[in-house]
Amino acid sequence: MRKKVILVTGASGEIGQALITHLAKRGNNNILAIDIRPLPDSLRSMCQISIVGDILDTGLFERLVSEYAIQSIYHLAALLSTRAEFTPEAAHRINVEGTLNLLHLAIEQSRWQGRSVKFLFPSSVAVYGLPDLKTKTKVGRIKEDQFTKPTTMYGCNKLYCENLGRYYARHYRQLAKDPEPYGVDFRSIRFPGLISAVTLPSGGTSDYAPEMLHHAAQGKAYAAFVRPDTRIPFAAMPDAVKAILQLAAAPRETL
Repeated sequence: MRKKVILVTGASGEIGQALITHLAKRGNNNILAIDIRPLPDSLRSMCQISIVGDILDTGLFERLVSEYAIQSIYHLAALLSTRAEFTPEAAHRINVEGTLNLLHLAIEQSRWQGRSVKFLFPSSVAVYGLPDLKTKTKVGRIKEDQFTKPTTMYGCNKLYCENLGRYYARHYRQLAKDPEPYGVDFRSIRFPGLISAVTLPSGGTSDYAPEMLHHAAQGKAYAAFVRPDTRIPFAAMPDAVKAILQLAAAPRETL
């Protein structure tokens, strides 16, 4: 009999570490953690299994599903915004093709289990693309579907994957003679920059703010890589984890 697990990709990242810690405190230790980097020793005991692996390795997932029944997926693995601009093709492979691999896994698990497997996907405010600072200042608050013309590879990847998830949830193989009875229960939330007191970010455009705080806490000087008048939104990591868990717990019919 396959073991029931919660799959967390990008487990060694900032959100991944915070999420695993929070799930463990709730008594959930049936976690299958995957990352290209080893999980810190302090978190390994919180997981049923921790694997060093690549989300582009479809063979890895084929081996895992022979042993585990995946109840829900928290797909956190990504190449972040700044690094994505230096290697946009690699970012597309990781952020888009990797997500597609996970969605394919989710639809297969939904079919096998006879229910829609939950798929939690942290998107980003990088999906928005205002043309210039003047426009940004003028328009103020915007709606979810306004200015969704991202100017970064990361933003393009995230926006596309939101729509890809919607397709797997509502329209997968819609013209087939035998359409899927269970779509993926895809749920996404657009995060701003995140600040963690425990971990340091790596590769994001908003890294300067948490780096400032960590340097200050260590009594070190810090030179920010942004203009003095730069203003972007942030959220604290505990609030981000709380939000994604609340989204996961919400009845599907209320979304």
